[in-house]
Amino acid sequence: MKFKKGEINEKRSHKEYCSWRAIGLLTQIVAAKIQSSNKKYDVILGITNGGIIPARLMALELDINHIQFIPVRNKKLHIEEMPQLVTNKKYLVVDEIYDTGETFSKVKYAMQDFDCDYAYLMRRFNDPNGNDIGNETAFIGKILNHDKWIVFPWEQKTLS
Repeated sequence: MKFKKGEINEKRSHKEYCSWRAIGLLTQIVAAKIQSSNKKYDVILGITNGGIIPARLMALELDINHIQFIPVRNKKLHIEEMPQLVTNKKYLVVDEIYDTGETFSKVKYAMQDFDCDYAYLMRRFNDPNGNDIGNETAFIGKILNHDKWIVFPWEQKTLS
């Protein structure tokens, strides 16, 4: 099942509300996949806005004390605000959802000179050919395979 870019959106699509409990479980699933890979990371890079909370939760699960943020707002990467990165560190880039691949493409391009893997709590669709992520290592908590807009708990007006 493939949807065209822009078909799934906050205003027109049916919504699925994600609970804090589900976020905790997805974080544990992704962290377990990372731990079983025996990969170690020096720094977690959370993609703003959606990846801020997952980055902190992942840092707790993986016992990584260094978190920085990749400045993405309204699907635009603000290169001028990028943190100072170094080539001798291993980075784990964290976001809440891999949806269209638009944010991933921009971040991947900005991070091309650095040693990075990627972690997502959710991914919109499974790509059997692996073409969206290319050769990058990506740890995914859950494949959705539906056309609902995900509303994360930090986006909800009331806490649940």
